[in-house]
Amino acid sequence: MSWIYPHMDLSPKRPLFLCVISNTATGRIPGVSAAGTSPDLTYYTPGADAELVEMNRIVTMPELPETPGGSPTPAILTRAALSLSGIQALFVASGLEKKPAVPYAEMGGLPGSDIRKGPAVCDAAAIIERAAIFGRKLDRLSDALFIGESIAGGTTTALAVLRALGCYGNVSSSFAENPIELKEGIVDAAMKRIGIAPGDLANDPLRAIVELGDPMMPAVLGLLRGLSTTKVILCGGTQLAAVLALARSLGIDGDFSIATTKYIAGDKSANFVEIVEDLGRPCYIVDPGLEKSSIPAIRTFAEGYVKEGVGAGGAVLAASLYGVTQKEIVEATDRVLMTVELPR
Repeated sequence: MSWIYPHMDLSPKRPLFLCVISNTATGRIPGVSAAGTSPDLTYYTPGADAELVEMNRIVTMPELPETPGGSPTPAILTRAALSLSGIQALFVASGLEKKPAVPYAEMGGLPGSDIRKGPAVCDAAAIIERAAIFGRKLDRLSDALFIGESIAGGTTTALAVLRALGCYGNVSSSFAENPIELKEGIVDAAMKRIGIAPGDLANDPLRAIVELGDPMMPAVLGLLRGLSTTKVILCGGTQLAAVLALARSLGIDGDFSIATTKYIAGDKSANFVEIVEDLGRPCYIVDPGLEKSSIPAIRTFAEGYVKEGVGAGGAVLAASLYGVTQKEIVEATDRVLMTVELPR
């Protein structure tokens, strides 16, 4: 069986990998995110992911981004895939408090708020507008755009938005044991705060982002709005499935598909495949083969830890289009983790 399913018949001449990096206070709620060894460190993770992908070096975070149990950031997989394929990366900041020490495009906005306590993304409409301007520029520069994300706590805000839109599938988690009850409690509290029931914002997706979302969402939506001719592959799990649901509600259309790892697609605690199928968008499942790694910490990906992030699945898919093999991906991922330069 192929390690990419289904086969993607694409030979882009000007591919570009783009990753939106954002912060949300929802990710600081204890137990919500494993994208950092402590809730406070999760604010540094997106910027550190950008540094790792661009330089194989961590500058602004005091340690390698990893789960409390020691599983490394999926940025190591993204770095490996892009290095093998030669595809360039571009990072886009939206509502990012902790900035990376690498070049990035700035969409502005404040970090997302704790959705239990107040509106999450008050400036969502402005972020969409700025990102659409940027998307129109990229539309002239690239014929295939692979868009990932890095935002700790993003599956919880994705769950809230999906519920508000009337989508009832569960989201995944960077933990091996999905804290779905905790996430459902946070979502219930947020919906109670604004006085809505599931499905009440099906016809008001912008309010769903403002009240319940995170700054990554309007940035990706704006990019999609601006990309009228470019083929777009969203690279991620249920967070970007929620963006696809928002795009449909907002009437944003184009040549959009989504790619993720088999670790997300096979997550029995979530409904990634069903959500995407309901949206009618093509879905690509990538098997990075990390159970074959020589490094125990990397093999934990195949055991249900981390699973996806920083566009890892889509970056591997993009590399496969240029003849990169699964074996090369595994070997390069091992090499990245063994050589990444950490803060002194």
